[in-house]
Amino acid sequence: MMVQTFLVIDDDAGDRKLLRRLISQRQEPSETQEAPTGAEAMNRNLAEPDMIFLDYMLPDTSGVELITELAQRWPRAAICMMTGQGDEEIAKESIRRGAIDYLPKRNLSPAALDRVIKTGCKLARMRWQLDEKREDLSMFSEVLVHDLKAPIRSMRFLVEKLQEDIAGGAAQEINRDVELIGKSADRLHDLVNSLAGHIHYDSETDEEVVHAAVLVEEACQVLLAEIERTEARITCDADGMVRCRTPQIVQLLQNLVGNAIKYAGQSPPRINVRCREGPEGLHFEVADQGVGVPPEHRETIFLPFKRLPVSASIPGTGLGLATCRKIVDRHGGRIWCDPEVSEGTIIHFTLPHRPQSLDRAG
Repeated sequence: MMVQTFLVIDDDAGDRKLLRRLISQRQEPSETQEAPTGAEAMNRNLAEPDMIFLDYMLPDTSGVELITELAQRWPRAAICMMTGQGDEEIAKESIRRGAIDYLPKRNLSPAALDRVIKTGCKLARMRWQLDEKREDLSMFSEVLVHDLKAPIRSMRFLVEKLQEDIAGGAAQEINRDVELIGKSADRLHDLVNSLAGHIHYDSETDEEVVHAAVLVEEACQVLLAEIERTEARITCDADGMVRCRTPQIVQLLQNLVGNAIKYAGQSPPRINVRCREGPEGLHFEVADQGVGVPPEHRETIFLPFKRLPVSASIPGTGLGLATCRKIVDRHGGRIWCDPEVSEGTIIHFTLPHRPQSLDRAG
């Protein structure tokens, strides 16, 4: 059974002792941390609490004023405001600032405390999930624009080739162009469906077992225009099968290979995609000989809107790698930039073997 962690912020030692005793009487295992002032609570290296019991009158600040700081430090924690005397205005202001509940100390009892903990933790968890979803949705439009441009460019490139081949009467090339346009349209359709899954909190996209080489091939198909324009050479040494949401993994590889092309420097891009079975599942590497990632940026490049200093002259939103991390997280894997590489860049990611359905999107 999971241990619940509580934080009691109250300058009255007797009140802290009472809360500690009532919490210990609950059936669920728990740990209680204490702080007599707001400053001590904020400055100490405390474990993230599931719930915070916050006294309204503290020596250094008002409990209401502290709510915002506590919520920023521990966004998943439920905050319950406590006062020596009941006051409806304090309750309203506390809830407005972000507290989950309000409890006068005179009403403290095992039953009241148990109710506050159960409902408060549940509400706080739901609110945190909704905040995460809201942030996810705020990124959605940027991701949509970013990731739909590549297949659209690919289709435009293929249409131009088709027009040239029709004018030249190259029947064999015309058939090939039409087939590739159809594949690009299919990839665009799959990507739209996959991105739409970000919108719906309870939606799922189908998973399937697919060969790693097929995933790489489809990602390169989306990037045909960029590959042709830059004379990129992409080699693939991929083996292994994985259960995944195919459009999302194609999108992931599309972003990684597209980044390798974009940051190739002055020379034509030379990119190698490798995949092998590893201890964590299927292990992908996307290696290039481009400008590289400075060591101090190898962790932050996966954060939204974080771009390298060299990126100032290169178009982009700073969302590509953040999207990659989200996709890998949703598949239960991990992604990282190789810390040992001194020239170029190697991005690794793993996709664990999942015999059953993946978690719901979001």
